[in-house]
Amino acid sequence: MKYLLIGFSALILFSCAGENKTQNIGERFFEIYSKRKEVEKMTSFYSDEFQYENISFESKTDDPKFLYEEFYGWKDPAFKYETENTIQVEEIVSSPTSIVAKGTTMPYIYNGKEVEGTRFVIWLELDADMKIIKQTDWFDYPMAEIIEAFYLKNSMKIE
Repeated sequence: MKYLLIGFSALILFSCAGENKTQNIGERFFEIYSKRKEVEKMTSFYSDEFQYENISFESKTDDPKFLYEEFYGWKDPAFKYETENTIQVEEIVSSPTSIVAKGTTMPYIYNGKEVEGTRFVIWLELDADMKIIKQTDWFDYPMAEIIEAFYLKNSMKIE
């Protein structure tokens, strides 16, 4: 009975340690993400084998650098934020193999046009090395952005 209790306690301890490690990774990830500056630091969180999907825009990529520089537009000087933090994370939930964050983007100005903040959920799936192998974004984009993205995406299709 004593060994069973010790074994059970060790199992709980190691299980919690894994969750704490992923929780810490999630907190660091979203702290850097919020600053919207360090693409190289962000790409260090990702595995070489990586998949990204944006549910709202039906967009996909397997290149983290492209994700930040082009899709998120981190290198685009037309994005102007009033604060240093570009997102506000309300909650991070983690397990040994995943991190899920819920929050809101901060309002910003893009090409002189005000854009309201939006709600989001970002789900990160991790490999055994604690690197991101899959990222799924759900953003509650304003309807005007969805329509603009729809027309942009359709104009890029080759018939």
